[in-house]
Amino acid sequence: MRKWILGIWSVIVAFFALFGVDLHLLTDVNALPVIAGLLVIGVWVFTESKQDLKELKEGIAQTNKWSDPSFWTAAIVGVIVPLLGLFNVSISNETISTISAIAAVVVPVLLKLFRRRAAE
Repeated sequence: MRKWILGIWSVIVAFFALFGVDLHLLTDVNALPVIAGLLVIGVWVFTESKQDLKELKEGIAQTNKWSDPSFWTAAIVGVIVPLLGLFNVSISNETISTISAIAAVVVPVLLKLFRRRAAE
């Protein structure tokens, strides 16, 4: 369910980034925050999917799905950064790049450290 939520959010962000100006929903789109948010969400979805598949083969289930810090880190960065960019909130490109790079590295580490598992 969490992968679906962030996946749908990614589609919405990408839609607004690609067609927001043409549909007169936005006046201008800064691509960097959009790409940064999609990068962090993509890293989390890929890492989570890979771990889920591995654990599915081993018969293990994750027990802390909604309290997983890697999910919340990806969700917060993946939501806040594109929204700031889509609504032209002025943050330097360096800050956005730094935030997304740190989050893209921290998310898989948090996933490995805090993922609780239980045998099914």
